[in-house]
Amino acid sequence: MSPPEKYGKRRQITFRIGPIAQDRLERAAELFDMKPGQYAKAILYQQLGIFNEPLDRRKRSYKRKKKQQQAEEQEWCEDE
Repeated sequence: MSPPEKYGKRRQITFRIGPIAQDRLERAAELFDMKPGQYAKAILYQQLGIFNEPLDRRKRSYKRKKKQQQAEEQEWCEDE
């Protein structure tokens, strides 16, 4: 059974958050190795009591991870 048949039609929502909320969201998402949008969706599902719908757990792109590692290495080198 395909996801649309199993879970019904999907809807997309968009909302804006302030800089403090963005910072906390990014830090919390990092703890669970998720993107901020994935984490926000997981929290929304938790608060609504919906536990049977799948989260979007696509892997992060290799390029993004490599770029982040290079930035961390550069930061580390500058501190020495």
